Order: sequence, then C-alpha cells, then structure tokens
Amino acid sequence: MIRDPNVPIPERTDQDEPNVPRVFLREPGWRVGMKHGSEREFCHNIAPGEEAYHRLSDGELFVHSADERLCLPCADRRGLLHFEPKGLGKARDIIELDGPAQPGDTFKVIDPKALD
Repeated sequence: MIRDPNVPIPERTDQDEPNVPRVFLREPGWRVGMKHGSEREFCHNIAPGEEAYHRLSDGELFVHSADERLCLPCADRRGLLHFEPKGLGKARDIIELDGPAQPGDTFKVIDPKALD
C-alpha cells in the first residue's frame, strides 16, 4: 500500500509496528533496483483496472530479471515478495565419522541409530 504524501506521518512509539514492513525477495534470477533519472521506464505488468503498462517513477524501488522489470505492488501480486524471513529449517541427523587408525585405512561411517 502506498502512503498518501499529503497525510502526515503519525507519531510513533517504540511499541508500535513499523510503517514499512520487512520485504524479502527469494526468487532465483530476480534482483532489486532503483529507478533514477528522467528516462521513461515501465513496469512490465498491467495493474488491475489499467489498460496499459505503467511508468516507474524517479527514486522508485523495483525488482528485475533479465527479461522484465516489475514495480513492488505488481511483484507482490505475482507472489515474488515475502514478508517473513526464512525459518531455520529442519534439524538434520548427525553422522559420526571415526577417523582412520593407521595411515592408509579408510573412514568408517557409523549410523547413530545403530548405537542406540
């Protein structure tokens, strides 16, 4: 959601939620850029209710790949943006390795379930 520049920003306390959420882009091949200058550049997606591509404004953040450029609202509609960090993932089984006893010996893999 884009903030109306004519509406003053409310005073914040430390307990309030931030006005801008954290945004994550995890899709392979996509990068974040910023439009600068007066050269005409367009978002490569037609927003709902519009009939043509819309221009990117000077200073606007966007995501891009080798083939296309998307403003953040269009990237969000396409599902490219995430608003929660990745979790740590599932814990993996630990495999213990006994080192070789003598030079020339090979490693022996011990299944931890077999030790129980």
